[in-house]
Amino acid sequence: MTGIDAGYDYVNARLRAMRSRLFDRDAYEPLLAAPDVTALVAGLEQSSYRDALESSLVTQTGLSAVLRALQIDQSATLQRIGGFCGGDTAEAFTIQLAPYARHNTVTLLRGVASRADPNRLFLALVPAPPFREGELAELARQTTVRALVDLLVQWNKPTPTLARSLAGHLTAEMEVAVIETAFDAAWAETTMAAIASLPDDEAILLRLDLARFLDLHNLLLALDLRGIRLETPAPWLRGGALPVTTLDKLQNAGVPAEMVEALAGVAPAAFWLPALAAWDGNRTADLQQAWEAALARWRIGLFAAADPLGPGIFIAYLAAKEAELRNLRLIAEAVAGNLDRDDARRSWLLPST
Repeated sequence: MTGIDAGYDYVNARLRAMRSRLFDRDAYEPLLAAPDVTALVAGLEQSSYRDALESSLVTQTGLSAVLRALQIDQSATLQRIGGFCGGDTAEAFTIQLAPYARHNTVTLLRGVASRADPNRLFLALVPAPPFREGELAELARQTTVRALVDLLVQWNKPTPTLARSLAGHLTAEMEVAVIETAFDAAWAETTMAAIASLPDDEAILLRLDLARFLDLHNLLLALDLRGIRLETPAPWLRGGALPVTTLDKLQNAGVPAEMVEALAGVAPAAFWLPALAAWDGNRTADLQQAWEAALARWRIGLFAAADPLGPGIFIAYLAAKEAELRNLRLIAEAVAGNLDRDDARRSWLLPST
């Protein structure tokens, strides 16, 4: 990553200025009310997405044009931030890019395994270092998981270590879940190692952010596995704050009251308990949404709570931008008729309740 040797005071001032251009919660309703995608495009053309839409409409139409515009805008935003980072801030920003590398790899594994349409699969990816846009398009066109992994190994993507973690678990059965679990474990380990290389005043918050990301991953896995008797230990990712014993109890819990009891008294679990306590026990998607929203609100809240001369503003801005992009994708799918509009609204991530 190139750029001037900027300190956090300069970088965070730039990020706060960029924050002022993000949507507020009132901006979403008029877009969701658009009668069709053409009207949605017209609405977005009056926003900061105008340039991205102009680019996407050259080659795409309808829903694909909107999704491509969001992708273009996200890539341009990350490039812009990388351009004004330098020195220590560049290292911290590189760590903030690690979840995008994970997202791209896991999304490609699942998409290729399920034979997803390559064009739609590409639109679900994030062109961000270490992946270039052309590389992602080529990866999305692979027809087998083995071909996908072979290409990732050939390109040493996302990193040589992570590429090896993928290749090391190729089997005749080609169980994508096994490959993904191995990759996630290696990704968590290498990301923790990168954070550990930073000074303590920077590493503390980044470590907490990663731990909560890993806790969320493990909590959602516990939901998926709840009530299932496993012959082997659950593949919890290491590095989170929640102990394995707590996760095991949660996975074996029945009704919500038992789940609350499994987390009660565990200090790091206090962050996740309010959403669980409010859950009615019906749709697990509702609890997933509540947990995701809790993490997003904490991250975005770092705009006010974090040290202005540390990496907290990175975390806050990227979380706010991610929430906006998620909300707009949901709106686009709803306007296109692929998702109920009320369901889309319920799934928005908003900075505050």
